[in-house]
Amino acid sequence: MLSSRLSGQALTPAPAIRPFKQLLRGALVLALVALAAVLSVAALSRLFGYHTLVVQGASMGQAIPIGSLVFTRWIAAEDVELGDVILVREERDDGPARSKLHRVVSLNKEGGQILVRTKGDANETVDPNLYILPHRVLTPAYTLPYLGYLVGSAATRLGWALLVALPVTVICIVTLRGIWAHRDKAAPKPGTA
Repeated sequence: MLSSRLSGQALTPAPAIRPFKQLLRGALVLALVALAAVLSVAALSRLFGYHTLVVQGASMGQAIPIGSLVFTRWIAAEDVELGDVILVREERDDGPARSKLHRVVSLNKEGGQILVRTKGDANETVDPNLYILPHRVLTPAYTLPYLGYLVGSAATRLGWALLVALPVTVICIVTLRGIWAHRDKAAPKPGTA
């Protein structure tokens, strides 16, 4: 019965989407999905005991390049060994404390405390400060080079606008133009009805 109703009607093919528009829409959707995935992984990692940080200095060289997104996990201070990379907080007289990821180059246990000296892999000298480790310290579990730039920039107003608001706006405009163009073609022209 269905085929007999359709047999008398001419089927018109759907209008072809221009390749550039299709490519643009696909690229924007892919970029938004990738951004959402990275931001979701960074946010959800806390549920599994990981913390994220963006590397802003080049002191670790190629081991942890500048702009990396690093997933860190807690370990007991007693488990820290020579050669481990840990997050230490450097107190500064000229401003707020600064956190940095550096490699442990000396480790001593004195009076129930664990004292370490650290050094960035790309630095020529050992850090001048001796650090007393708290009961737990953060150490890198996973490093994703260059993704820190994306996550770090998404935290700024301009970055959020460029990474989220702009692509969403472009996708909406392209989609609405397609809907309006299709509706205009389907509407009867004046004087032809």
